[in-house]
Amino acid sequence: MGERLTSLMGRMAPTPERLLAGVSGGADSVALLLLLLLRGCEVTAVHVHHGLRGAAADGDEAFVRELCQRRDVPLLVFHARPPENPGEDWARRARYGFFREAARLTGVNAVALAHHRDDQAETLLLRLMRGAGLTGLAGMAEQSEQAGLRLVRPLLDISRDELRAALTEAGQPWREDATNAEPRYLRNAVRLELLPLMERLAPGSAARISATAALLREEAKAADSLCGDFLRRWGRPDCLPLQPLSALPEAVARRVLRAWWRQMAGEAMEERELSRMQTDALWQTVRGRAGARCNLPGGWHGQRGWSHIHLLPPGERETSVPVDAADGAALCGIVLRLEAPDQGPGDGRRRQCAPRSLLGECRLRTRRPGDYIVPLGAGGRQSLQDYLVNRRVDAPFRDRLPLLCRGSEVLLAAGVGAGRLPPMAKDGEMAALCWQGDMPWLDP
Repeated sequence: MGERLTSLMGRMAPTPERLLAGVSGGADSVALLLLLLLRGCEVTAVHVHHGLRGAAADGDEAFVRELCQRRDVPLLVFHARPPENPGEDWARRARYGFFREAARLTGVNAVALAHHRDDQAETLLLRLMRGAGLTGLAGMAEQSEQAGLRLVRPLLDISRDELRAALTEAGQPWREDATNAEPRYLRNAVRLELLPLMERLAPGSAARISATAALLREEAKAADSLCGDFLRRWGRPDCLPLQPLSALPEAVARRVLRAWWRQMAGEAMEERELSRMQTDALWQTVRGRAGARCNLPGGWHGQRGWSHIHLLPPGERETSVPVDAADGAALCGIVLRLEAPDQGPGDGRRRQCAPRSLLGECRLRTRRPGDYIVPLGAGGRQSLQDYLVNRRVDAPFRDRLPLLCRGSEVLLAAGVGAGRLPPMAKDGEMAALCWQGDMPWLDP
């Protein structure tokens, strides 16, 4: 295929033996395909027609089909339906959606992408201009995970000019996307104007910027490891305890908050990374008074309680389930189990004895307006709101606290206390109602 391609193959990062490859028809992706074949990889090419450039995009598809047929490479072609005002973010999401579909069809979840050294330099500069932190300035990784896909970027140490020179020597043409020459797009302006200027002022800038990204990536890995240790010890999906979080240095605490959001967001959220402003808002909420709130992506909110900082989803979460007199019930990740009453009446928080027949009148649910409780042994009716506030249960916990209710009367509040219960009866008629699960409000 040519001496230059052979030389570049030796500089590629490791790749799986069997993988998908994104092939647009441009020089970078064509070079990637040839280099993977030269390495001996079993490749299935994936081409996405975004439906944005008319006849030019049709020509790209025809070119890729001919290239893959000539090289005996299996090819999957997907056609997107663009919305009324498509942008670069939409195109990227569509592309990765089709990559996931290709992985499902082939059983191969590794996707090779043609990002190279100049792309890395452009990415770092763009993120620097947008005010990124350490994670953003670390740039693209040689291998990463996204929505169950293993993304592989084996060309990050190779420049754009080297790839094109190798294709030219091998006599392999490629397609040019005319939109890449339009500086009205910020990335194009960085590629066409800023990086050439930097190279003139300091030759080798792109290579050094890419190397800086690699150094920052190693530092980011170390920082992520520390955050992971913290979250494994203290983190829950939707709350973090304030005391250990506030004891961290601010820079570390802010990084923990971003990592926590990333864990919660998973792959379903479009905005898996918090911006600097969003991180600032969440950190100020941590430092604020109980009840302080901030807006987060996707309609979510951060809210500070007395003991925890919470992530609150959009919409209502009130739910209700029946209680089985033999098996109990489960709600919000907490189980109400029925056991033999052999350890006294119970403490009301984790365990409380009650007549088994009572359960037929009850439901397990979250709170509703008008709920009240008559605290066991205290007498006097209280609104559930006042009862929970008096016991310093964080507001976000109150909305997912499992309650054993008879109508609007609360008989048991998981991890908090018991209300008015019928008197003890014969052992055979009694059951120990035991709460099991993660109840962070129990021991703040």
